[in-house]
Amino acid sequence: MTSNKTTPPARPDDTPDTPEAAATPCPEQVPRLHRLRVLFWVFLGISAFSLGGGLAMLPIMSREFVTKRHWLTDDDMVDSIAVMQSLPGIIATNMSVLIGWRVAGIPGALAATAGVFLPPLVVILVIATLFRQLTGNPAVDNIFLGVRAAICALILLTAIKLGRQILKGAYEIVVAFISFVILAFFPVDAIWVIILAGLSGLAMTFFPALRLKKNQTGAKTP
Repeated sequence: MTSNKTTPPARPDDTPDTPEAAATPCPEQVPRLHRLRVLFWVFLGISAFSLGGGLAMLPIMSREFVTKRHWLTDDDMVDSIAVMQSLPGIIATNMSVLIGWRVAGIPGALAATAGVFLPPLVVILVIATLFRQLTGNPAVDNIFLGVRAAICALILLTAIKLGRQILKGAYEIVVAFISFVILAFFPVDAIWVIILAGLSGLAMTFFPALRLKKNQTGAKTP
């Protein structure tokens, strides 16, 4: 005896039920107009309520586009962060352009960038109007003191999550440790550390022994 029940069609923003579907980003299955709306409103909310700059926004971006909607993978986020850190300009703007472009092409980059720019523009206009009244106000100073402490926690959380995703072998751990020492104790610009780290990764192409050592010490292969 067959059942007459039919399975309702999945909504564009439904979360996949199977692990395989969840692991595969599929933004193309969602109408472009819907993706553009989501990019604008998500980045508008992130920009409005995530104080502390681009690094503090990364956990929310990962939750919205990787965990919740599965439009990007963890590797996509890590690659976007690496490219973002290598480019000049504002971190939040760079990230909105990269993620918007990955999700919906050039229109997605424009929608995400518009969402990022709008809240700071409004806030700056308000602060410029009330600057004299806010300067030296003890209540305002204490509010920002608490906000800065929370921002430190967000940035630390981002570092821990990225470390779990990236530092899986001896090579990655050594490069991360050396980069930290150079940036922490020597007056070296971060761009040079990124360039040298990229060149060390390129060297693995010409020295198979380095790559073999990484595979043996990293994730187990069957």
